[in-house]
Parts: sequence; C-alpha cells; structure tokens
Amino acid sequence: MTLLIDPVPGAATAAPGAPGVTTLTAPPRRDPNEPARWPRRARWLAALTAAWAVFLTMFLLLTGEHWWWRPAELMPPLVFVVVPLLLLSLTPLARPARGRLAVAAVCCLAVGFDLAGLNPSALFGRVDPAPSGAVRVFSWNTEYWYDGADPQHFHDYLAAQRADVYLLQEYVGWDLAGHRPVPVDHVAELRRHFPDYQVVAVGELLTMSRYPIVASRALDGMPYLADPTRHGVPADSDFADYYRHKVLRTDLRVDGQVLSVYNVHVPVQLDISMDPTESEFTAFMQAQQDRRQAHYRALRADLASNPHGQLVAGDFNATSAMGELRELATRLTDAAVAGDQLYPVSWPDSAAWWRLDWAFFTGPVRCHEYRMVGSQGHSDHLGQQVTVSLAGAG
Repeated sequence: MTLLIDPVPGAATAAPGAPGVTTLTAPPRRDPNEPARWPRRARWLAALTAAWAVFLTMFLLLTGEHWWWRPAELMPPLVFVVVPLLLLSLTPLARPARGRLAVAAVCCLAVGFDLAGLNPSALFGRVDPAPSGAVRVFSWNTEYWYDGADPQHFHDYLAAQRADVYLLQEYVGWDLAGHRPVPVDHVAELRRHFPDYQVVAVGELLTMSRYPIVASRALDGMPYLADPTRHGVPADSDFADYYRHKVLRTDLRVDGQVLSVYNVHVPVQLDISMDPTESEFTAFMQAQQDRRQAHYRALRADLASNPHGQLVAGDFNATSAMGELRELATRLTDAAVAGDQLYPVSWPDSAAWWRLDWAFFTGPVRCHEYRMVGSQGHSDHLGQQVTVSLAGAG
C-alpha cells in the first residue's frame, strides 16, 4: 500500500482514491494572529467563576433592601467561602487560564469571608478573664414559651443557666387555626420560681434581672414603617404589642453604673407554611420587609442616643451576610470575639447551620465569655450565654 501525504506544490501525485493508495491530509495551519482557544474545562470553570462573581456582586448590592431578594439570602453563609474554595481547588485543571482564574477565585473568597460569619478570634484563644461581679446574661428564643410542655422542666432549664439577666423571646402562645399570636401571662409564676429577679414583659419579650432595673421601655417600630396603613398592626388583631414592640430596653444598675440591655426579636422574612404561588405569600414578604426595617431603625435610633454601656442580644432572624445586620455590626462588637467557635451557629437546634441569634456590645462594656447552649428540646434555637462587665466597675 502506498501512503500519500499532501505534497509540496508542483509535485506529481497519484489520483486520490486510486487502488492501493491512502491519502493523509495534514491539519490546517492556524493563523498565528488568531488567539488560542481555551480547553473546554477551562471555559467551563471560567463561566462558573464569572457566574459566582456576578451573584456575589448582586448579593452585596441587593441584600437587606428588597423583599424579592430575601430567598437568595436564606442559604447558610458558609456557602460564601465553600464555593470560592471549590473553584480555587479546580483551577489547576484549567490550563492555560489557571493563573487568572485563581486570582478571581481568591478575590471572591476575600469578599465571601466577610459574609460567611466566621470568627477568626477563635483561632487565637483570646482570653479576657471575667472580673468578680461580671454580669452573666442568657438570651434565648423559647419557641412559644413552654407551649404545652412540662412547665417545671422549662423553669429548671432556665434556672440551670445561672444567669443574672435573662432575655427571653417568644413569650407568647400561638393560635394554629387562626395563625396568629396569643398573649400569655406567666409573670406571677416566674416571680415565684425566681424570687430574686425583677421581671419586665412587653408583647412577646420578657426580661428578668437580678440587678435593679432603673428604667425600661419597649421600642415602637410603627413610626418607622414606610407603609403604616398596610404593614402596621393587623386590623383584626387584639395583640397590638406583638407587632409594635420587637425590642425591649432595660437599664440595669450594675455596681453604680448603668448597663442598657436590649432584648431583640426581629420578625421573619417569609412564612414557609404559605403557598409561594399565592399572592398572600409575596404580600406577606413585602409587609415583613417593611416591619423588619422599621424595628432595625428603631433600635439604631435608640442606640445612637443612649450614653450608657449597651448589650444587644436576641433573635435577629438574620445571618452574617444580610445587609441590615451587617450595618448594625459596624457600630457594635460581636460578642463571638470572646467565644471559641470558628463558625458560631444557633439554628436549628438539632443540626445548626445558621446563626440567627446574636449578641453585640459597645461603650464601656467588656465581653469575657460567649457560647451557645443547647435547648434540651424546648426550642428550635440554641441559647446564648454572654458574660460582660463594665469598665471601672467593681
């Protein structure tokens, strides 16, 4: 058999297809001015990296500002470091673009680290021993108080925390059929179980303190609503305080100084029990967006005018990535800096991936300990245990 390769110009050849002749054609020559195409896997990785960068940019621009963006905010914040780390690990496969894609992945990682809620202080073993007389605070979303469970077990759980101050949310019952909150009254019962404590309750918020309460007031979110007619207290509600007050401030006398303690429960973004295809679902999200922003505004306004040391704790129904919480965190210090968890989480109690419960401090307040406490089946939220002191106290 004769093999014919494309000859030089002018050379004689046998006719293609002649018996016993096989023709091998040289590949077409590439124009040296034409840019080389990346391999398919490099193109795929570049597309994924670009898509993540676009999503990250949109997230930063939209978070906390628009009700329709809320579903995108519900993923665990750890995703913001896991995705760029995964992209970075794949860049060696993306020759010849691996250098540029690695730089892009590292940039996404740097931005995502700030959103992910990681606590680098846990790596350095920060120790600030609590002085004698430090204030031990326990903040916890009770999930509708003891909700038909054993009251004694519930009270025993609270007592076991050995707190000087209790900040308790969802001091309320719930009408499942009517899908609405129901007021409860357990103040006298608590005073019997905790005789050394003063008790203040407004709406769904209850604060108990072993220290003298020199003043208390619930912050009203209604004046801060953008649409008070549609998003204020529902017309059929007989429990206006539940909607009006999501922050309860108590001023405590601690060793001759005043410590302002804020008990917080910001409303949820959406109701997963609703049908997302129905108009009521989006109407509820719009209303909740307005209510959430109103209560955050009320809190920020009070903090700005308060000259005392401040501890702010409770269920914010927000992750480290959400805009309104990040705005608050720029003014205050996260109590997690005194903890040993690299990724603090509080919800759900059985397998926590999100941190919805937060504690912040500012002013002459020092934080010595911060940790999450299991709920022993009482709630879907872990509790927060915080130990603080006032500079110059003691």
